[in-house]
Amino acid sequence: MTETETIDLLRRLMAIPSVNPEHTQDPDIAGEGRLAEFLAGWLEGRGARMAWEDGLDGRPNVVGVFGPETAPRTLLLTAHMDTVGVEGMTIPPFEGRLDNGKVYGRGACDCKGPMVTGLSALTPERVDRLSAAGWRLLFAGVFGEETGNLGADRLVRSGWRADRAIVLEPTDLAVVHAHKGALWLEIEALGRPAHGSTPSLGVNAITGLLRVWQHIEQRHRDQLEQRRHPLLGPPTLSLGQVEGGTATNVVPARCIARLDRRILPDEDPAALIAEVETAVCEVQAEGGLVSGAVRVIKNGRPFFTPPGAALVRGLAQACERSGVKPRLTGSGWYSDAGPLSALCPEIVVFGPGGIAQAHTADEFIEVKCLQKACAILGAYLDGLARPGGEETA
Repeated sequence: MTETETIDLLRRLMAIPSVNPEHTQDPDIAGEGRLAEFLAGWLEGRGARMAWEDGLDGRPNVVGVFGPETAPRTLLLTAHMDTVGVEGMTIPPFEGRLDNGKVYGRGACDCKGPMVTGLSALTPERVDRLSAAGWRLLFAGVFGEETGNLGADRLVRSGWRADRAIVLEPTDLAVVHAHKGALWLEIEALGRPAHGSTPSLGVNAITGLLRVWQHIEQRHRDQLEQRRHPLLGPPTLSLGQVEGGTATNVVPARCIARLDRRILPDEDPAALIAEVETAVCEVQAEGGLVSGAVRVIKNGRPFFTPPGAALVRGLAQACERSGVKPRLTGSGWYSDAGPLSALCPEIVVFGPGGIAQAHTADEFIEVKCLQKACAILGAYLDGLARPGGEETA
């Protein structure tokens, strides 16, 4: 695709509102259905066989399949269709305004610019060469990434499989071959109410939960050095929300806290959950709580693809052939690569745009970066289609 065609496709995608329903009350901009319809038509027009997957409340995944079903190898390209909300934006969110080498609007960077990178690579000639080289190609538009990787989880449950996968996200052209997992826990602490003038007659759920947090935090500090990952660094722990109490003069009977624990590829989520449950039990045994419970809000798996894997090396070579210095890295943020690593042995995150521009009031993507990403992905696919694959590049 030419630069003009690439920009035009991006602006067409941005003109279709696909705000995650949890980020808006406006039905005219909520949901991924309209974008899914467009993607299905676009992919089908280029020869794809379409598969639709019903998701949450009618929000679909849409998968375009290129090449023979019996191909010995499968490559998955995927991008999420939902965006964050538009409240507080300082620019028109769906106009796709082009100004001074940048395209502005909601989704320009996250994730419709990266999505265009994948779509632009699907030329009929390239798809035919990949098919002849023994590759089946999947392009998946998935729903609900911004609030829990719902569409990616749905792909996994549906039984899709691939040998390699590229998750299209704004990485500023870096090849992200590892990121931490996201374990979110809710702790419910129950005490016993009493009048604020006689606190000794009650059991304060808020102070009890603070004691639980102190136990958890101390364990985390003690384990940091032994759990440090050579690429991703240490795991992290954050107390994100606390809700409790009914009035100033009432000893609180209930308190809720929500924790964000970023986990490393070699950590066991079940063991981490057990540590939190143990902390609750210890405070209860000390008399600091009447009872407590731990619930899992999100258990997003981490992923790690070795730097020597064919996918990582192939993308690095494609960067070099496109005049971009390869950058292999890991990340602390989370993406669909976490759940999708369950269906694919080699997976990376890659795309144009910087994470600093995602979700901002004046979100944009640089056209130059978008074009470089298109060139890199095209070069990678061309490498796969060569006799002997990318090893001959």
